Amino acid sequence: MDKRLAVFIVHGIGAQEKGFSHDMQENLRANFKKALEHMGQGNLEGQGDALIFREGLWADITQKGEDTLKDRMFNDPNTDVDWIKARKFFVDYLGDAISYFKGKVTDIYSQYNAIQKRMDGLIEDLSSDTNPNQNTLLTVVSHSLGTVVLSDYLYDKRDILEPKYQLTFSNFFTLGSPIALYANRFYNHQSKSNPFANFKPQKVKDPNGIWVNLFDEDDIVGYPIRPVNSHCKKVVTADLNVSVGSFLAGGTPASHTGYWEDEEVGKIIAEKLAIDWLRVNGWDDKTKSAKRITKYKERYNMPSS
Repeated sequence: MDKRLAVFIVHGIGAQEKGFSHDMQENLRANFKKALEHMGQGNLEGQGDALIFREGLWADITQKGEDTLKDRMFNDPNTDVDWIKARKFFVDYLGDAISYFKGKVTDIYSQYNAIQKRMDGLIEDLSSDTNPNQNTLLTVVSHSLGTVVLSDYLYDKRDILEPKYQLTFSNFFTLGSPIALYANRFYNHQSKSNPFANFKPQKVKDPNGIWVNLFDEDDIVGYPIRPVNSHCKKVVTADLNVSVGSFLAGGTPASHTGYWEDEEVGKIIAEKLAIDWLRVNGWDDKTKSAKRITKYKERYNMPSS
């Protein structure tokens, strides 16, 4: 039986529905095939079923409260406000970020706990499709606030992901991520030289794994992560600038929604998946795989350290 790769795709802020990951799945399948062909391995058996996808839908958890608030605020006869459409948009987007805060573990009203419980159930479901007799490499592709959600999840579950679900955290691709802004939760007012020293997101567990942070220079939600502190510089392989978005959205803040279908984004993620698949199935030995990873990093101008 060929070894397969698990890919977990998680959305960001705003109203989302089941099936949101369809475009990214198709993007990765197509570029995975192209990557293998480019490596001269396009005829290998099993590549059509190499990737096991699951999507991490959590928007409905925060959306219920946001919809209730909009109904009460904007349908109240005693409320007189303008720009209703803009306000509703603001509630849907900013509301997610405000709702997602870490309260006490026992707090039954915590949206953080509800979202993390949802992620854990979906990861368990994903693991049910993998080989129970061996660990499977897990690649996480997340967008916007979803990058924060999964960074928190992977940190909280860092000691049980492998023994409980037989999943090895291998690659983390963050798209249009505000993770750097969340470092402010750990700001130390007593330290001038390294005020964010206590911000320590989880590194990938696979020694051959990578964390690549992709952001468009016009995306005001996405930021580089490596400059935050020395720990981030160690755990984040690269902050890569990409140009995403349609003809109208590209070059504007609206580019934030353009990562899912972008060809370059798909190529960067899928090529690493192809390298991993060749290695875990024995088509490449360790030396050849290491050379592929080195060339991969050079091709996308990733720093050596």
